[in-house]
Formats: sequence, C-alpha cells, structure tokens
Amino acid sequence: MKNKLCIRWLAVGLAVLSFARSADAATNDPNAAYKINLERAISLINTGKTSWASDLSTEAVLCINALEKSGDRSLLPYLAEKSLNAANPKTVRRRAAAAYVNMADMEETVAFMKKMNAAPSVKGTSWLYFLNRQILGKFAAQEKHMNADTKEKFFSCLLDIIQSSNDSEEAEMANRFLLDRIPEYANSRQRATLCRFANTGNAWVTNTYNPIKAHFDVIPPKQRTDLRKRFPDLPPLPGDAPARSSMKVALAIIAGVVALAVCAVAAWLAVRRRRVRKAV
Repeated sequence: MKNKLCIRWLAVGLAVLSFARSADAATNDPNAAYKINLERAISLINTGKTSWASDLSTEAVLCINALEKSGDRSLLPYLAEKSLNAANPKTVRRRAAAAYVNMADMEETVAFMKKMNAAPSVKGTSWLYFLNRQILGKFAAQEKHMNADTKEKFFSCLLDIIQSSNDSEEAEMANRFLLDRIPEYANSRQRATLCRFANTGNAWVTNTYNPIKAHFDVIPPKQRTDLRKRFPDLPPLPGDAPARSSMKVALAIIAGVVALAVCAVAAWLAVRRRRVRKAV
C-alpha cells in the first residue's frame, strides 16, 4: 500500500515538472507555468467528481512550494488571493498563506494577518491557529530590528484576537505573547474579555482561564486600563454603549442650537413686553 502511494505521489511530481517545463518553453516564465498547473488542479478538485482529489491536492501544494522557492515577491498578491478566496480548497489556502508569510516582510505580514483573522471563511479554522503561530515566530525572530510602527500594528492585531477569537488556544497564545511585551496589558479591559472562556471547557481551559477571571474579580472595572488610548483602531469592548452615528450627533447638535435660539427669542419678547408695559 505504501509503495503504491509513493508511486502515485512520484507520478504527480513528475507530471508537475513535465507540465512546468512544457509551459516554460512556451511562456519563458516558470512561475506562470506553476500558476497554470495550480489553477488546473484547483478546478479539478472543485468539481468534486474526481477520485484523484488527494493527488491533485498534493500537486497543488507542490506548485505553491515551487512558487515560494522562486522568491519572486511579485507573487504575493497572487498568494494572498489564493489564501483568502473561500472557493479554493482548504489545503491550497493553508499552504498559500504559509508561503505568503515566508516571503513577505513583517509589515506586509501584519496587514495579511489582519485580513486573515477578519475573514469569515477563515475564522475558527484549525489552520488559522497554526498560521498565527507561524507569524508570532516570525515576529519574535525579527523583533529587535523592527520599527515601532510595525510593532504597534502587530500588537493591535493580537489585541483584536484577544477580544474576538472563539478559539481558546489561539486567544491564550496571543495573551502570553502580549504579557511579555505590554506591561499595562496585564490589568487591561482588553485582557479582561478573556474571562468569557472561564468555566466553558475542559481541564486545560479551566486551569488557563479561571485564574484570569479570579485576577479580574478583584480589580474593579474602573481601575482596568483601556488600551484603546494607545491602540485607537481596536473594536468596541463588550458592554460599551453603542456608538452614535455622526448623523445622529449632528441632528442632536442642530436641535440643541434651535432650542437655544427659541429660548433667546422668548426671553427677548418677555423683556420687550415689560418695557412696553412700563412705558404705558
């Protein structure tokens, strides 16, 4: 069985190389050749009618590996599209996202991370956890030489995960990372949102999040730091009063001005009547 599987994978690999060489001869662009082969594999997988879906997935991954190995940064938009497009097979999306992170600089990676964590078709998937872990490792390796603006954007992205993720492991990964880097995070309103995981899962969840809840049980809400002063792009916190729209605010201001004008006119008329009476 193993021998048969190896032979099939070898056949797939040879097919990819053969196609790439023939396309290269026609286009003089090996990256274009791999892209064509990748699109073909995706199309066949998405038909759902082939018994070779597993082999086609392997073929697609081999193509992405080749694109990554080329180091051609002009491929970044292409890899981003393959990662974010919900119509693409999960295997393709996961591998394309990992390749993007490996090829991009840190600023590009942070922007990509934000898009991936906001995408409805990606949120809650197991591979997003591994992608975020890959990005955390990349940040840690480059942190000493990173500019302050990129760091702040990255921290903001992690705080967003803290507030909105439904994955307790993913949230804890971000929590540990921020505890070591932002002193005021420990007693922040943003970290307090992790209390939502307390008493909601297995022993690991209980042992991880119940101490966080106990920590904040003794810190009154008014004494908790709101990190939105430092990271203004963060989403609203649970329990925040709904933000009033700019139109409603404008109408309220206009109504107030009109009310003051009416009061001023009424006062002026009252004074005028008194003067008239005195004159009579």
